[in-house]
This record gives sequence, structure tokens and C-alpha cells, in this order.
Amino acid sequence: MEIEIYKTEVPKKIKQASILVYVSLLIGLIKSVLYETMTDQKMLSDPKSLTIGILTILIIGFFGYKIGKGKNWARITLLVLFIIGMLGVPFIIMTEFQMNPIIGIVSIVQMLIQLYVLIILFSGESKNWFKEQRIKTTPNNA
Repeated sequence: MEIEIYKTEVPKKIKQASILVYVSLLIGLIKSVLYETMTDQKMLSDPKSLTIGILTILIIGFFGYKIGKGKNWARITLLVLFIIGMLGVPFIIMTEFQMNPIIGIVSIVQMLIQLYVLIILFSGESKNWFKEQRIKTTPNNA
């Protein structure tokens, strides 16, 4: 059996979502610097926090890259991670606003960008494009 994958070019909206994933990561890095300079929590100078931050950037960056390549599993995984992350957001945001309102505002902006990415990926042109991707199995005549 031969497997043929029919794909069209990845739509601009999906590529835009991929870029916004990177923007969100950049905002997360900025937030780490704000934590480092405006609070007692050391996100960059603490080896454990730094390691977690680097791993997060690598993993989410990988998903952003794969989304840009049109991988459906990456958009679904990003959605699941977002939902899991949202469970703690109210408590995290409240704590951040108590530490420093600027950090809380940056967190909200980051969360809104991530939500917008998911809206792009699961609606309109993007949703239809992912639906249209099919794997067709044909007999091998060789």
C-alpha cells in the first residue's frame, strides 16, 4: 500500500498563529526579567527556575514551529496545554498583581495572545484547512 498525503500550502492565518506563539514566548521571557528585577522571585538566577523556563521555551517553541508547518497534532496539544494552564491562572494573576501590577498586566497580555492563537487555529480558514487534510490509501501496483 502506498500512502499519499494531499496537502495544500499552509494558510497565512496558521503561519500567523505560529508567529504569535513565538511572540507569547518572548513576552514570557520579558515577564521572567520583570520577576527578576521587580520581585523577590528569581526566575533567571535560580538554576531550577531557569531550567524550567528553558524547557518551556523549547517545548512551546517546537509546537509553534510544527503549527507553522501545518501539523494538526501540534494545535491540539497546544489547546490541551492551554486548558491545563488556565486552571491556575486566576490564582497566579491575583498573586502577580499583588507582587507588581505590571507583571499581572503582562501575564494577561500573554494569556490573551495565546487565546487568540487558539481562536485562529480552531476557527474559519484554519479549521477548514485542517479538516481538508486527508490521508488517502491506494493499492501499490509496483
